[in-house]
Amino acid sequence: MASIYDIAFANIHGIGPIMAKEIMQIYSSAEEFFNESRSNLEKIFKTRTKTINEIVNKTMFEKAEKEIEFMEKYKIECLFFKDEKYPKRLLELPDNPICFYFQGNQDLNMNRMIGIVGTRNATDYGKEQTEKIIGELKEYNVGIVSGLAYGIDAISHRQSIKEDIPTFAVLGHGLDMIYPKENHDLALEMTKNGGLITEFMTGTKPEKYNFPKRNRIIAGLCDCIIVIEAAKKSGSLVTADLSNQYDREVFALPGRVGDVYSEGCNYLISSQRANIIHATKDIIEIMNWDTNTPKVAKKEPKKPTHLSKDESIIYDIIAQKEEIHIDDISLDCAINPSVLASCLLNLELEGIIRCLPKKTYKICY
Repeated sequence: MASIYDIAFANIHGIGPIMAKEIMQIYSSAEEFFNESRSNLEKIFKTRTKTINEIVNKTMFEKAEKEIEFMEKYKIECLFFKDEKYPKRLLELPDNPICFYFQGNQDLNMNRMIGIVGTRNATDYGKEQTEKIIGELKEYNVGIVSGLAYGIDAISHRQSIKEDIPTFAVLGHGLDMIYPKENHDLALEMTKNGGLITEFMTGTKPEKYNFPKRNRIIAGLCDCIIVIEAAKKSGSLVTADLSNQYDREVFALPGRVGDVYSEGCNYLISSQRANIIHATKDIIEIMNWDTNTPKVAKKEPKKPTHLSKDESIIYDIIAQKEEIHIDDISLDCAINPSVLASCLLNLELEGIIRCLPKKTYKICY
């Protein structure tokens, strides 16, 4: 658990995650760093006088002490990035939080963690699919991560509680409040099997600019992200983009053309930024989570009869391989790249082929 030195270190002006890691390679602890001489600090920070003065004068210690008092009162942990309990997935990020606060009772290093995000204006379709996917994921011993917002986030948390699945909310504010306030009781219930996570100290309000930071933690904590419903411009697409940057798998639920809250998902799929979800088993197969399930002999796929000439050529090429990369398909078929992309998408949307990581394809059995 983080010390007062760790909390203070995380709040020094001008020290971000990358520099924090570099500093902690030099010093054995934050306490040792705070005992460094001004002359040596000047060698590190050069002309950054404000940063040097904060360290020498320990100006953030009073705030850190009050934070510890709050933590003790409400049974909150603060995890410093060098702590043993710090989530290993977050350590993989270049911009992981220096420290964060956790109120709950579950292990943040669960073997399987899934983020579920989406619009605050969830439709009946989105609600139904979210509940169905979470219910079917239960047997795989997953933890569900989201952001406690209205809509898909809250639905994900509630259904997880109903299924007795650990669920975690990453917040864009301090733990001295809950936003939106209507989800206060839901948040309290989550601390019994899961918990609340934030890198913000008490007194931090849910300002707009806090939520992209919140989204990177959702992406970083998880093995994969599922986007249920999202507009073309939304925080969910930011989370999906971050997930791709962090080399996490992204899945998106397709929707009808023209539906505002399916535009984002359809865009992720068409631009190959997300795997399409036909059923929950697609997630399990791509994540390779069914390795302990007895294997059943696969039947040879039957080629559909309604394919266009180009789709038929592409199908035959993919069918010859267990998996094949898009570049190899292009070389073998000599079809215009834009036509090839369109045909692959049509075949995928019909559930005839599946797009795997790194733009490889296989026939669906």
